[in-house]
Amino acid sequence: MTDAVFALAVGVVTIAGSVAAGRDQTDMTPIDSTAYVLLVIGALALVARRKLPGLALAGTFACTVAWIYLSYPYGPIFFYVMIAIYSMAAWSRTRYAVIAVALLLLAHIPWSLWGETEPDSLTFAAVTTALWLLCPLAMGIAVRSQRHAIARALEEERSRHIYQERLRLAQEVHDVVGHSLAVISMNAGAALHVLSKQPGPERVAESLRAIRTASSGALDELRSALLHGDGPGLAALPSLLAATRVDGLTTELTVTGERAGIPSTVDLTGYRIVQESLTNVVRHAGAKRACVTVAYQPGRVSLSVLDDGAGGPIGPGGSGLASMAARAQALGGSVQAGPGRSGFEVKAVLPYEIAAA
Repeated sequence: MTDAVFALAVGVVTIAGSVAAGRDQTDMTPIDSTAYVLLVIGALALVARRKLPGLALAGTFACTVAWIYLSYPYGPIFFYVMIAIYSMAAWSRTRYAVIAVALLLLAHIPWSLWGETEPDSLTFAAVTTALWLLCPLAMGIAVRSQRHAIARALEEERSRHIYQERLRLAQEVHDVVGHSLAVISMNAGAALHVLSKQPGPERVAESLRAIRTASSGALDELRSALLHGDGPGLAALPSLLAATRVDGLTTELTVTGERAGIPSTVDLTGYRIVQESLTNVVRHAGAKRACVTVAYQPGRVSLSVLDDGAGGPIGPGGSGLASMAARAQALGGSVQAGPGRSGFEVKAVLPYEIAAA
């Protein structure tokens, strides 16, 4: 609607200005019905100046060339092409606008020397045509560059505010959860100290050691993730498995292939999948043994967590293994869970692009 109103206003001004110019240029062809048609078509072409800038430029240029060829009075009709060029430079890619103007220059200069009743010299035609076509091009490019600069500045400011808010929330989470984890770890350590002087059931000591290891590890992960933006990778699986050996559960880790070249996103996602799987083993499976297998292959990492307990398929809700499945899918991979060879098994495949040498 805005472009249509703008085109109407420009058309009215151009028609009025052309009629006025015709009164002073008595040696030119008088304004007639054909001239009005050209003026109206040129104005209508400007309606598409932002959505279809190429069509607008072609339409206005054709009308202007026909106007010159029919020897109508020189006047504001030239603004049609200038507006179309400005719009193309301001609202489409600069490369397209430059190519379009270059083609117009190559087409118009020889045509103007041949088509006008009193042709000017080549130099004069080149200078006037360049001013007519290059000035709006430069203005459009400048406006486009300024608009993009303002957009980038606003985006950077928005990103800065988001970062500051995330940093504040990260500090809050660190202070609250970190304090609780530190207290858990210290209490587990104190209980172990008491048990060292007054021995009790070995299972109690084993559970306390697992609690202390898990809480200390979680505290380190929390600090790393919230304050530094990173997290553990598959290289940290031995520590994870050691912290999972509770309530009589034994864990085994088998690794094949070379780990070098794994992207950090794949590394962290693989660790989280194994971590969530082992958490489910401890909480729900009632298993006595869990085997973790990591296979590094060119362009992919294959994971398997197999236990000898009971389990169920991945359920909806966006938590637990379901969230890990979504996370793997974001990398182009997959996670499957169900009855395995001798119990319940979670299998994951995480592909990645191999960096060029």
